[in-house]
Amino acid sequence: MSVTQFPPLLSEDDCQKYKVPLKWRDRCAAYFALYQTCLIRQSANSSVSCKHDKHSWEECENLDLIRRRKELQQAKEQRREELATASS
Repeated sequence: MSVTQFPPLLSEDDCQKYKVPLKWRDRCAAYFALYQTCLIRQSANSSVSCKHDKHSWEECENLDLIRRRKELQQAKEQRREELATASS
């Protein structure tokens, strides 16, 4: 299964409940919470595999990085256009 859209944002209470570190409280925090929950289950039962949850979280993070880079590029282009128009 591939990540095609971002999950709903987790509330602050949910982030605390699932012990999501501040640096991972982004658009992919829901996938991180699922992965953390799986790791807890895995520690209790070694037959549980968390590879899929980890892959989903990492894929979401990668898509979010691409999205942020595109937004930054668009902002830079818009700023260049504004400066070009202002100097004309």
